[in-house]
Amino acid sequence: MFNDFPSLKILVSHGGGAIPYQYARFEASSLRGKGPRFSDQMRKLYYDTVLYSKDALELLFKTVGVDRCLFGTERPGVGTVKDPKTGRWLDETRFTIEGIDWLSAADRKMIFEDNAKKVFNLKVAEPAAA
Repeated sequence: MFNDFPSLKILVSHGGGAIPYQYARFEASSLRGKGPRFSDQMRKLYYDTVLYSKDALELLFKTVGVDRCLFGTERPGVGTVKDPKTGRWLDETRFTIEGIDWLSAADRKMIFEDNAKKVFNLKVAEPAAA
């Protein structure tokens, strides 16, 4: 599909589902076959951050790269419940992403802003000169 539509952008919901967790299994299968590596193909996709745990978000970022992740929330959704340990809504993923200390300010900007502009081809108008 990407050969026929090289500029196609696909955004996968819920952090790609099993992709980050099982990618090495998919990679092994692709190495046995004659097709391209799965790890190269998965980087053609974009992934939202609708995941409810720090561990899951970290795995997503480490597996696919922050340059392929767009901020997402499901609020209100199935995760609209407060975590009794933190008092925060599970589906309010912004705080979880902000709490990942190894992400740089540039990484967070990509996740929260820049990647969406790239995927949706958004141009931000410069303020008019006074």
